[in-house]
Amino acid sequence: MFKGFVILAIVGGLFAYFVFHFVGSIEKNDTASSYSQEQDKTEDNAKYYTKDAAGYTVLAVGKIPLAKAREVWKESTVMQDVLELFPRFELMKESIKSHVEEGPFRRYLLKKLDDIETQYLGGKIDSFKAKEMFQNL
Repeated sequence: MFKGFVILAIVGGLFAYFVFHFVGSIEKNDTASSYSQEQDKTEDNAKYYTKDAAGYTVLAVGKIPLAKAREVWKESTVMQDVLELFPRFELMKESIKSHVEEGPFRRYLLKKLDDIETQYLGGKIDSFKAKEMFQNL
């Protein structure tokens, strides 16, 4: 009986090692692939950044489709910089005007920011909801 228990323990240990090793390698590969996809996306979006004469970063989305511009905007540092200015809406608008290239997307951003400002100042939404709406334009 003791011999059977030892064999069972060895087989069980080998099975557990195989399962944990296999699952660990899958997780490692998944993390690497998601990091690789994130890196590719970052490199793809990098082409939408330019520098102005003063050396500031400008989001060059003036001539691309609105859907792609939204995608680039959501992952941009410019959006984070503008969001840090909340609730100073006039500064947010100035920042958008100076850091987003002229075009349909900039006009869209400014209109949406006006809508958010109206709702926020009217008391219809709180600051959390206003920030969420701005991030999910």
